[in-house]
Amino acid sequence: MLTQKIVPFILFFFFCSAAFSQDEKTERAASSAKLEEHEHHSMKGSHRFTLGLGHTHVSEGQIGNKTQWLGIASWSFNYDYWLSDKWAVGLQNDILLESFKIEGHDGVEIERDYPLAFVPVAIFKPGAHFSFIGGVGAEIAGGHSLTLTRVGVEYGWHVARKWEVGAAAVWDIKWKYYNTWGLSFTVSRIWQKETK
Repeated sequence: MLTQKIVPFILFFFFCSAAFSQDEKTERAASSAKLEEHEHHSMKGSHRFTLGLGHTHVSEGQIGNKTQWLGIASWSFNYDYWLSDKWAVGLQNDILLESFKIEGHDGVEIERDYPLAFVPVAIFKPGAHFSFIGGVGAEIAGGHSLTLTRVGVEYGWHVARKWEVGAAAVWDIKWKYYNTWGLSFTVSRIWQKETK
């Protein structure tokens, strides 16, 4: 008698599980198709604004009278315009959230008071995720402007058609002074050209 009550319940349970599993597979397939569409949509004509939070590393900075390796918090705000799916031009803007002193190759010491960097860049994106960056710009702080060359790499994931999260690593070479490298986590908003 107990088996007569349990068997229908077990059959009902397996039937519901199979039906739910089938719906879940269909939803996963649809979600995967949407994700693939988001990751492979055309970027041509798109505008991308990116906010980044990171750390910039200075190998021989001075705070007080002590020369040391510095890890300085930084913010970045970048704008890119995509000329094609693989190429973009942009402007990368960074601020370091600390003051420090640095000695140049000629022995002259200068103070970098919350330095701001403005770097026009070219971006090459060969695939779906990686982008390579290069440009020449300026770092401004404490009355001294330094010319810099930037090279870097980004890795981004589309979380929706208009949003992207990622990580970036950049190397800045300040001519005749010092070098820095930075790592940041980024969030981007993309405005795409309307397609018919």
